[in-house]
Amino acid sequence: MAKRGGKSKGLDDLSEVLNSYVNVVNAAFERFTGKSVAAWLEEFRQRPQELPPGGEVSSSDTMSLVNAYSILGLTPNASLAQVKTHYRNLANVFHSDKGAMNDEAMKLLNRAYERITKGVR
Repeated sequence: MAKRGGKSKGLDDLSEVLNSYVNVVNAAFERFTGKSVAAWLEEFRQRPQELPPGGEVSSSDTMSLVNAYSILGLTPNASLAQVKTHYRNLANVFHSDKGAMNDEAMKLLNRAYERITKGVR
């Protein structure tokens, strides 16, 4: 019986650690972007209902430049250095190698970064 109590306490401790981690990630994300993770994902989760005439388009072409900057938490007059810095900071939060569990967020970051840097390199 003592082992069960120990396992339960261990799970409670793990849950507490995970909740603390989520709070730290949310706070860092909000500091970088000015939005909560949930608000950011909801705002950019919507996808076009139909493709434009002519069929397939690349994912970066369907995103406006203003939206791309907004996804990175920047204004359209941000420098390329600021874009790279914000992209890297957000990638550290959302990349699967860093323990994130949301591939959609990382894909969205990549699309935004690609859209902004397209033709600049």
